[in-house]
Amino acid sequence: MKKAILFASFGVINEQARKNCIDAAARQIEAAYPEFTLRQAYTSVFIRKKLAEQGVYVDSLTEALDRLLADGFAEVVIQPGYLTAGEEYEKKVLQVVEPYRQKFDRLVISRPLMERPADGADMLAVLQEIFPLEAGEDLVLVGHGSPHQHNPAYENLQADADKAGFPVHIGVIEPTDTPDFAAVLARLQDKGAKELLLAPLLLSGGAHVNEDIAGEEEESWLNRLQAAGFSVRVILKGLGEYPAFQKLYVKRLQEWDF
Repeated sequence: MKKAILFASFGVINEQARKNCIDAAARQIEAAYPEFTLRQAYTSVFIRKKLAEQGVYVDSLTEALDRLLADGFAEVVIQPGYLTAGEEYEKKVLQVVEPYRQKFDRLVISRPLMERPADGADMLAVLQEIFPLEAGEDLVLVGHGSPHQHNPAYENLQADADKAGFPVHIGVIEPTDTPDFAAVLARLQDKGAKELLLAPLLLSGGAHVNEDIAGEEEESWLNRLQAAGFSVRVILKGLGEYPAFQKLYVKRLQEWDF
């Protein structure tokens, strides 16, 4: 029986971020499950369109599933690349996959990395490993957030970090979601923090990192933190570049019996 793992992420336009983050995470999965064929899909229509304009073609989730059917695969496991079970996961994975459930002998949708409150412990352990802090330094991590449906995953992770005494402050880019910049700034000021390490809480680098987090625009997180009087060190790498983070996807897949 032909078996495949389909790694479904939002996608990224930047070639270096694609190779270093998304493709690297996919390779980690492939190495852990050599008996499976590894394929990828990007759920963002905008990113697939921009890549196609550059001559780079990546399947949508529907296209990838249709291709797996045509190629005779009977068992498919979908591993979302998302950190949280937000709108993108619900609308572009769960809803899209539903019509295909009867078309394969077995179709499994694995979990995003922080779908459940208990998942925060795994993520926190990885963050502590990949972000060694200098003396007196606090870590500011910026995730994506959701424009229409608040996701408590970031606040759950923050609570885990606070309980563990790890000096991290987590915010989101999406201006209509929380914890926003103002909430993070208030935490930092209440603590009396002065030295910061700023990094993305995102699978891949790209526009969000280069513009929203560490860009030259006045409204970037970097410039606003500096304007507030903090000394800021920046890491631009997406989490997908770190093997410890990549292995979280393997851990999610290990929850399933296949």
